[in-house]
Amino acid sequence: MPITRTTLLSGPAAATFNGHTFFARDGILATPALELDEVESDANGWLDETVAEAPVTIRFTPSAPFADLIALYPWLEGAAGTALFGTSDVPLVLVAANGVRLTFAAAAIIEMPELKLSDRGTVAGTVTFLAIGARAQAVTAANRFVAIDIATPPTPPAGTPQLTDDFAITWSDSPWASLRSLEGITVKFAMKTRPVWSDANALLDVTLEKLAVEARFTPASPGGPAESDLVAALQLQGANALPGRSLAATASTLDIAGEHLWVRLPQAQLVRGEMAFDATQPRIGELVFMAERAWMNSGAEALALLTEGMP
Repeated sequence: MPITRTTLLSGPAAATFNGHTFFARDGILATPALELDEVESDANGWLDETVAEAPVTIRFTPSAPFADLIALYPWLEGAAGTALFGTSDVPLVLVAANGVRLTFAAAAIIEMPELKLSDRGTVAGTVTFLAIGARAQAVTAANRFVAIDIATPPTPPAGTPQLTDDFAITWSDSPWASLRSLEGITVKFAMKTRPVWSDANALLDVTLEKLAVEARFTPASPGGPAESDLVAALQLQGANALPGRSLAATASTLDIAGEHLWVRLPQAQLVRGEMAFDATQPRIGELVFMAERAWMNSGAEALALLTEGMP
């Protein structure tokens, strides 16, 4: 059979999840992969392999308005034991440019995108979804993982989908108020998860074990923190420098405020700083803040908040 241009498969796609449609900055990558266990024998060596599970990961860098982008951060509460797949299946739908539609029956976000907040470039990093089989179907059911058919591709949004911004950073009082960054603020959301297995049904769910939120930037504001401010904020010496002290006890709200997107870490503490002594770099280098869990009258507060405009 001759190969013609019409038999070559290529082209971008749109991803729809939980009512929000995303286009990708540099493509969408779906990866089905068998998880295997070796079957060995002392007499015969490696005999075979058994298939334990066949998860599918879907990864892309979203290009979307902030209203849609915020939907990719569902686990900011950081509550240990949260079931990522929830009480009902939420599908992830990919529609390719040629109209081929793949509907993954049950999907959940297992890696939230990091944020790069500056006045240039795109804002969000890569999001990772995990797709597993539909809970209401038998393991051997057709279309349990994914259904493939034909649909009309979504219309890409008009104009710039994801805005950069002039972000002001405030942590505590002066000289930590209304700072600007030298090359943007990076906010990372590190999720540690645990699979929930069944011999009969393979992977049933994934639970959140821990969420760590970190923000880092190099200040570039006249009148910002100096050497003494950095030493004091890190509590290297003085009354609060005792070993074993609580980090959250002296934490303050860290606000990264833009016109369109507001990021808030309700309990943030400075955990690392740099002082550079040379002719070209600013004296105060990269600062690293860690989010702590805030306990309020109503219980635990989210480690981070993302809103359009002021929260």
